[in-house]
Amino acid sequence: MSFLIFGHRGSPRRFPENTVASFEEALRAGADGFETDLRLLADQTAVLFHDHEIGEADVETLRRADVRADTLDVLTRFAGRCTMVLEVKQSKWEDVLLQHIGKWPDIIVASFDHRLIAELSRRKVNLPLGLTLTGAIVGLADYAQRLGATWIFPNNHWLDEDEMRALHAAGLKVVPWTPDLPREWKRLRDIGCDGIITNLPEEAVAWRNSL
Repeated sequence: MSFLIFGHRGSPRRFPENTVASFEEALRAGADGFETDLRLLADQTAVLFHDHEIGEADVETLRRADVRADTLDVLTRFAGRCTMVLEVKQSKWEDVLLQHIGKWPDIIVASFDHRLIAELSRRKVNLPLGLTLTGAIVGLADYAQRLGATWIFPNNHWLDEDEMRALHAAGLKVVPWTPDLPREWKRLRDIGCDGIITNLPEEAVAWRNSL
């Protein structure tokens, strides 16, 4: 598709986020794939979990028995079926990560922690890499190229047509996160975005099909 639609943590308005049921629902609705969050626990278990804390404890200090979440290995069933955007919440566990996902097709590894992207690029991994962003970065295209990223996942409110031209001129694909209104989807498509990550994949697919 020329305008990709990814479910944000699956289809979170219909099923619990970051679960197999939520991912399956996004695909059933016709999404091209989904985005999900990855963390490594203290006992070296990789899980699909977004938040930084549970109660007063940092998630990374907890063990499997303390965290109610699917493990990373449940994603094996989706490898080759769709595109998965794997947002790794923190760096410093590249070896464990690659042991799990290194041979999966159609995945993009992204992170707010750009040290992880730089390290994976340094290792010359055969995986597309992406930068997840909250605000604006001056000289973003050059910055992304230095880190080895080929995808940009920005907050949808920080994009305009000039920025899109600069990013595309550098060969970068741009897929903003969590626009959930048709007027937002239209604006982002009109300025040249390559797709969206949305909490409403079924509605977004229906909108795309109506164009």
